Formats: sequence, structure tokens, C-alpha cells
Amino acid sequence: NIVLSLGGGAPCFGDNMDAVLSAKNAVSIYLKGSVSFLANKLINKKSKRPLIAHIETLEDMAEFVGKHLFERMSFYSKAEKHVVIDHKSKKDIVEEIIFELF
Repeated sequence: NIVLSLGGGAPCFGDNMDAVLSAKNAVSIYLKGSVSFLANKLINKKSKRPLIAHIETLEDMAEFVGKHLFERMSFYSKAEKHVVIDHKSKKDIVEEIIFELF
């Protein structure tokens, strides 16, 4: 038993999402965050993320996140379960995932 966590772009390349969805005994879960929530989280971690390291303002980060969410949503929406993560603790998110699975 494993948990495989894909980065934001990973489901969008090649047939990655199809591979996830067709895996036996697997459940795909989309951890869904709003643009503003994700932008606020990412703006403080940008130095460790080359794709966003150049973004200077929260407004620009929100624009970047919104654009990418829009482009990737057709892949993300294929996940079997969707869990909203905005303003939730890690513990609450884990509990919601467990609830969704069982």
C-alpha cells in the first residue's frame, strides 16, 4: 500500500492521469484549493519552486495560479474524489480523505 502524490503538472503530461485512473485498487483524489488560497500559500515558498521563483507580487501569483488551474482543470476534474483544502489543517484534510475512502 502506498500513497503517490503527484505534483500539480504531473497529471497533465502524457497519459499520466489515465494511468492513475486505470490503476487497480487505486483511488484518485484531487486536493482542490481556490486561486487565492493557493496563491497565498505559494508566494512564501516561491524560492524553492523554480517555476514560480520569478513571481514578485501576490496579484501576479494569483494570476499565474488561476491560469494554470484553468489549463489543468480538465485533468484534475477526472479524479474520483475531490477534497477542498482551503483554510483546513493537515489533520482535517487527512480526516476528510479517510472519510471519502471509507
